[in-house]
This record gives sequence, C-alpha cells and structure tokens, in this order.
Amino acid sequence: MALFSRRKKSADDAVAPAAEAEDSSAGSDAVNADQGTTEAEQPVEAPSIGISVQAFRGVGAEAGPEVALPTTDAQPDAPGPSSAPSAPTAQPAAAAAPQERRLPLASPLPPEQTETVAGMKDNVLLREALTEIEAGASNDQLLGVMRQALQGHLYIRVNGDARAQISEGKPLSVAVVRDNDDRQFMLAFSSARAVRDSVQLEADPAATSAVAQPVTSVLQQVVSGDFAGLIVDNASAPHRVVFPTDLLQKTLDQADAEMTVKSILAAPREQDSALKVGEALAVKRMWVAVNEGDGSGQAGIAEAQTTDGRRFLQLFSHPLEVIALGRGDRPLPFEPEQLAKVLSSHSDMAGVIVDSAGPSIVLERDALTPVLALAVALGE
Repeated sequence: MALFSRRKKSADDAVAPAAEAEDSSAGSDAVNADQGTTEAEQPVEAPSIGISVQAFRGVGAEAGPEVALPTTDAQPDAPGPSSAPSAPTAQPAAAAAPQERRLPLASPLPPEQTETVAGMKDNVLLREALTEIEAGASNDQLLGVMRQALQGHLYIRVNGDARAQISEGKPLSVAVVRDNDDRQFMLAFSSARAVRDSVQLEADPAATSAVAQPVTSVLQQVVSGDFAGLIVDNASAPHRVVFPTDLLQKTLDQADAEMTVKSILAAPREQDSALKVGEALAVKRMWVAVNEGDGSGQAGIAEAQTTDGRRFLQLFSHPLEVIALGRGDRPLPFEPEQLAKVLSSHSDMAGVIVDSAGPSIVLERDALTPVLALAVALGE
C-alpha cells in the first residue's frame, strides 16, 4: 500500500507535456526561498529516523582543553620523496584501541566527474557513499554519508518546468512526500538519474524537471521550511538515507556556508589547488582531532607522518570529517590564528593534511604562505 499521496492538481498546476530532467544550470542560484511544494506519490515505506544530533558525540564545542602537538619517538622507515608526501600515516594524539572502519571513506583524489544524464553532473562522492548503505545502517554510517553530501551540489525535483517557473518569477513547485503521521519531507538527489528513478516510481508521473543547488542552500530550505527532514535518493532503497531536520541544523551550524575547502577538494586537481586551499586556511575556521586517551588530562592534536618521519598536522573542513575516521577523537574548532601559531612555533612541522578520510590534500609549508604571513602579522 502506498503511504504517500499526491495532492490533486488544479488549473494552477499546469506542467510541461513531458517528464524530463532540465539542464542543471536552470536557475540554480535564482530559486525563490519561499518555494511551493507538491506532494509526490511514492510507493515506499514511511521513513524511519533513528539518527539524532547526539550522534555527533560532542561536536561543535566552541571551547575546549588546551591542546598540544604530540611528540613521537618512532624511527622513520625508508626515506620518501622530500617534495610530495603522497600518503602520510595517521598518528592519533593518544593511543587508542583499533576500531573497525564503518563509514564510507573515499580516495585521496576526487573521483572522475560523471553525468548519468547528459549535461547534468552527478554528486559522485555522495552517489558512491550511498551504494555502501544497506538496510539497518548505523548512525555512524549515516553520518558518513552526510559528510559526503556536503561535497558540491544536490538536485531537487520540481513538478513542472523549473526553467519556466524561474523565468516567470514563480516559487518552484518542489516535490515532497508525507508519511502516515503527516510529516513532510523534502526530496533531494545525488544525480539526475536518481531524479528519473523517483519519477518512474509513480503510476501517473507528471512532467518533472530537476535543478542543481549548492548543498547548503538545500539544507537551509529544509531547516527553514515546514519539513521533518530530507530524503536523499528516495527511489534507491536500501541505498537511500533520511536525515531529520535537527541533524541538518547541527550540520549547518558547524559548516562553512561557502564550503570553500570542500569544493576545492571535490573538484579535479589543478596546478594551483594546493595554493587555493592554503589561501582558504588563512581565513576559514577548520577543525582538529583531539584525543585525551590516556586519562592524564593532557590533550593532543592528531597529526600524520610520512615514512621518512616528516610531520603533518591533520586539519578537517567539518566535524563530520573527524568522526568519519572512526578513531573516537573529538572535533575541536581551529581558527586561522591558531593554525598560524602552531606552524610558526613548530618549524619541524612539514605542513598539513586536510580531510584525511578523503578526498584529501597535503599542503607543505610553501603552500601555506598566507597562513605563515598571518603569523608574522600576529607577531608569532
């Protein structure tokens, strides 16, 4: 039995004559904030939400203990190349019991960009993370998908011609679903194909288009609207997820609205990618992983090390990136001034590695010139 019903159409609901996906460039930046909604019939079970903000395990503290870089007596292995540390080995701030990796991780390099529908780029990182989700997924696994959803864009489904609605100045008729408790959920998709699959679930699909929007814009629409949450790739069960609104709010509270660093890391590597990240680190708040594992009260910041013994501070663009490693570390906000102080006071620190759960990037000190200049300005 279908648990979602479609609102009856009126004369005001006239739509284009064919069900198709519009070009992803169709007004993605011009969407009216007070979008209308249209319910879409979906023969799927009501969403079950078992994830809560408690799964963040203390994420978001604006203040924390004094932390120090750990020292290591480990002897380096065979020397590696001095110019390109390709795979630093993570060194937790304090010893901890090994934990099984349960989250969708990613390659250090961004995936090849693909289009499952011509002209509409997929959010490949999110699409691939969803393939690892099965029925009964844990909170940690769902948070792992959430972090990849933050890379790039999401598609929203619009009933009718999105391009025409935007050009006419109308609110977009965004497709939503309701469960038996009359809770309303917004739909989002990792690719245009996922939109098409959603439409094809319906016995009598109306003309449908898709609009690509920055992920933060989509999450803000859910948080500010009358929604219980967001369903991603609703036609792809069991490879779909449901995120409650309070979790989305928590995610946004800790995110860079522009997703500057994440956008660079998710894009194909360019000759100046490292320099762009270095510039961002001089102005954007990042996060570090802190572990108080030995109970002594001395907290340390996690770092990474190459086989030739060079040390790299681990930085993260969002608290979820720390959780994704599954080490039990606590995310701690780290301002540009703090990074500048660490680099200036630890001349043996070779650089930083950003988002080691992937996609990631290694920056040596020459790419961190803007941060080091900040240290000079601060008199460090």
